Amino acid sequence: MQPPEEHFKQLEAILQKHAEALEAEIRALQQADETAKWSSAWKRIYNWRFANAFARQKIFRNWGADAAAWGLLPERFYPNRGSQKG
Repeated sequence: MQPPEEHFKQLEAILQKHAEALEAEIRALQQADETAKWSSAWKRIYNWRFANAFARQKIFRNWGADAAAWGLLPERFYPNRGSQKG
């Protein structure tokens, strides 16, 4: 059995590796579809749908809920409401 510290070092390395790959793939899709050129209204919808698609994945939903319960997530401020639906 390995010490907890080693387990968490390995866990962080796994998460970082996959986060980098996921971000690269999403950024490539955004660039290919030229989402930066979309209107503000479409970007607002995009942000809502992106967050919805992310939260729909069980692993992110569960771990996000844990992080929120422990108070690990920062408060979010949306000055132009571009990242919110409604």
